[in-house]
Amino acid sequence: MATDAAHPDRAWRIRAAAPADAAELGRLHVQCWQETYRGIVPQALLARFSLERSRTVWGRILGDPDAYHATRVFLAEQAGVLVGFGACGAQRTAELAAKAYDGEVSAIYLVRAAQRQGIGRTLLDALAADLLERDFKALGLWVLRENAAARRFYEHLGGAAVDEKRDIREQTVLHETAYGWPSLTDLRKRLRPARDA
Repeated sequence: MATDAAHPDRAWRIRAAAPADAAELGRLHVQCWQETYRGIVPQALLARFSLERSRTVWGRILGDPDAYHATRVFLAEQAGVLVGFGACGAQRTAELAAKAYDGEVSAIYLVRAAQRQGIGRTLLDALAADLLERDFKALGLWVLRENAAARRFYEHLGGAAVDEKRDIREQTVLHETAYGWPSLTDLRKRLRPARDA
C-alpha cells in the first residue's frame, strides 16, 4: 500500500510516520487524550499524561519499531497539520492472540475538529492494509467501555466485542472492551466505500 496517499477532493492525506515526527506526534497524542477522555477518566489521570513523556515514548517506538511489537504508525494530515494517527503491529494481548486475533491496532485517534469527515475510516484502512501486507490475518483492539463514540465506530464496521478487562492505572480502574475482526480482508471491504468514494 502507498504510505503517502492524498485523497482527491479531500483536504487530507495519510502517510507513514518517521522518527522525525516523534515530537509532533507526542503533542498530538496528548491533545487527543485530553479531548477524547475528558469526562471519561479522572482529570488527575489525564493531567499525568505529559507532553514530555508522550514525545519520549513515540521517539522510542519510531526509532526501533521491532522492539515494540513491530509497531508501525500512520499519520493523518489536514492542510499540512497533523490531525490524527494510528498504530498497528503484532497482537500484544495473549488472550486475543489465543483467539486468533494476531494483528492489533494499539492506537487510533483524531482531534475533535477532524472527526466525522471520513478520516478515521481512511486511517483504519491504512492500518488494516499494512497488517495484511505483513501477513496478519485478523485484528483485535481495546477501547474504553465508556468511550461510546469509538464503540459505535467499531460496531458500525462489523467489530464484535470479544473480551473485557480491567486496567488499573495509578489507582484508577478503567474498564476496557476488546473488538475483533476475524478477517482483515473483510474489514477492508467494509472500509472500501470510503476509500473509493
